[in-house]
Amino acid sequence: MKSVILPVFQVLLLLAALTAAAIAAPQHLGNDYEYAPAEYNFAYSVDAADPYNNPVRFGHQEGREGAYTSGTYYVLLADSRLMTVNYYADETGFHPTYTFEGQAQYY
Repeated sequence: MKSVILPVFQVLLLLAALTAAAIAAPQHLGNDYEYAPAEYNFAYSVDAADPYNNPVRFGHQEGREGAYTSGTYYVLLADSRLMTVNYYADETGFHPTYTFEGQAQYY
């Protein structure tokens, strides 16, 4: 006659291991952080000359409050025009407006 105690003991040991694994597993996978609306402002500009003494100008300014972001950036193009981009971004997308100042001069 075979012993019944060994298989019963193995089943109880397996159940205890599964219970311990279930208790040790994380019960809540979401985060409990409360996020504040995004807010920031920054700006930079460069007004210099390259090694050939050609002017180098560019810059950027941006601000954000919640889902609304707006700003402007500019760059002095190789044809001597200043390109400026004013933009805003919201729930509907990115909305840029491009302007060019000066007359293009090709060398």
